[in-house]
Amino acid sequence: MRKRVCDVAGTIGKNTKVYLNGERLPIKGFSDYVNLYLGGKDASAKVYEQVNPRWEICVAVSEGQFQQVSFVNSINTVKGGTHANYVADAVAAQLLERINKKNKSAGVKPFQVKSHLWVFVNAMIENPAFDSQTKETLTTKASSFGSKCEITEEFIKKVLKTGVVESVLAFAAFKQSKELKKTDGAKRGRLTGIPKLDDANEAGGRNSDKCTLILTEGDSAKALAISGLSVVGRDYFGVFPVRRGS
Repeated sequence: MRKRVCDVAGTIGKNTKVYLNGERLPIKGFSDYVNLYLGGKDASAKVYEQVNPRWEICVAVSEGQFQQVSFVNSINTVKGGTHANYVADAVAAQLLERINKKNKSAGVKPFQVKSHLWVFVNAMIENPAFDSQTKETLTTKASSFGSKCEITEEFIKKVLKTGVVESVLAFAAFKQSKELKKTDGAKRGRLTGIPKLDDANEAGGRNSDKCTLILTEGDSAKALAISGLSVVGRDYFGVFPVRRGS
């Protein structure tokens, strides 16, 4: 319930005061609402803009996986949809153009730029269509939104200062290095150098077909799984934590 009240405070406009249990929430608009997700990050870590009366957008840097928080007519579209992709793809395209212009040898792809974006969207859409009754994903085509969200040059300049370019280039360099290692002629039976991977002792060997990799949701669950290995042993069981998505 508190989450929904905060959603309302962040999306319905600055002229409405929202209270919860008799206490007014310190959320005066969508920019304040975005701060709840960014936590302790300073103001330079995000770029907010009210593009027009129907579109509010904000962009921050993600940790290597595309993330979105979006609303359509104050409805929280948990899984995003066409409106979130509409904004993310437009921002990514403009960033890609500037990145490749200055770093021609980097070989950055559009998906690599998008995967480093955390996009927040608050949109008013005419006659919105969703994939289900729960309205988690907007399916309305961009041509039917009833308005446009035009990304300005000034907005992109501010996004360039958030550190997203450095993150994208670092990831691209890592991918290139990884591809080179695949063709260096060395034969490897076992994967190494993967952060947080506790592999099975027999993984990559002649008994690898008997091994099981346990995937956990986060580090806490991994610790629980590791404790269980004291019972079954580490020869045929490995553990790897998967980072939570958006």
